[in-house]
Amino acid sequence: MLRRIAVALARQSWLRKLVVSTPGVRDLAWRFVAGEDLDAGIVTLRRLAGRGVGGTLNHVGTHVHDAGEARVATDDLIVAVNRIRAEGLSASVSVKLTQIGLDVDDALCRSEFRRVLDAAAAADVFVWTDMEESPYVARTLAIFDEMRTTYGRDRVGIVLQAYLRKRAGDVEAQIQAGSRIRIVKGGYWETPDVVYRVQAEIDQAFSRVVRLLLEGGYQPAIATHDPAVINLARAIVKERAIAPGSFEFQMLYG
Repeated sequence: MLRRIAVALARQSWLRKLVVSTPGVRDLAWRFVAGEDLDAGIVTLRRLAGRGVGGTLNHVGTHVHDAGEARVATDDLIVAVNRIRAEGLSASVSVKLTQIGLDVDDALCRSEFRRVLDAAAAADVFVWTDMEESPYVARTLAIFDEMRTTYGRDRVGIVLQAYLRKRAGDVEAQIQAGSRIRIVKGGYWETPDVVYRVQAEIDQAFSRVVRLLLEGGYQPAIATHDPAVINLARAIVKERAIAPGSFEFQMLYG
């Protein structure tokens, strides 16, 4: 449910305004939102850094249908990248390709993504390529593969969703390519023929990928709050004597 709320917030500015101005709902939303602007996000990153925790900035917004708006979103991402460098923070950024032009034109999206990655390379900031709804998976992977080849796996990584029924091979393919992967369970509201909807099936698929990544992936990120999966990962790490610095857990802010 929280994921669906977040997706709706990203798409509808009027809903974002309603949520952040409504008592109760606002309090719930702020558990997962670092702030309404970059300055607030930087303050949160500093606070986390003080506890020895790194962070990822995600500029909320998806499904831009205007080239000018896509370029503005890219500009905002570049400002965030440069701010991370200027503040000396251990942080990355996440990019949703529909925010920087994928719904307008693939060529525009590639061009804007290169602008983000050029800035990230100059600032030595890592960039995660977020995954969106199932119709965007193949296009997102194609653009990501191109960018990984150009910029390297230590500059750009990919987010994969374990609950997709027909995309299990993407994990193996990206491991073989040497990609850095963040695995999430997935949270878009899609039909049962596209995604697992039974929680036990989702958990099973996610746990399978966690094992694959820990045993053969490159610096994977396990993105979950699920204590059972976290304990499973810790058991695998102990069993395989995996170095702590070779993987990380990631969680939503709050």
